[in-house]
Amino acid sequence: MKGRDKTPIACSLTTGELRNREATLLALFRSAVLEIKELQQGFAFRLPGDGKSVGLLAELIVTERECCPFLKFEISVLPKMGPVIVRVVGPAGTKEFLRATLCKPDMSTYRHSGRAVGKQETGNSLR
Repeated sequence: MKGRDKTPIACSLTTGELRNREATLLALFRSAVLEIKELQQGFAFRLPGDGKSVGLLAELIVTERECCPFLKFEISVLPKMGPVIVRVVGPAGTKEFLRATLCKPDMSTYRHSGRAVGKQETGNSLR
């Protein structure tokens, strides 16, 4: 049996690279998110099902896998051009990391344990 993975919960980007990503890709991702739900080991993010959002999500996954190898991405694409839901999880400490990097600073669409806090979007909620 293999031992536990010792990959650190940390981004390998330099400060300048992280600031650039914050100002570009991460900002675009946060603005596209319709709803956020807290999970035991991370978060689920609901995005529109249009091609622009799917492309943005694909770009985010490619870039984040390079600098944050501890993250696990699970994508669910709902039928009839419905929303895309991406679950981002990882080992202990991942949720705090994600809260600081991928979640909206105001958390206006944040859902905790299935109960909405603040404004909630209608239709196709996270499950």
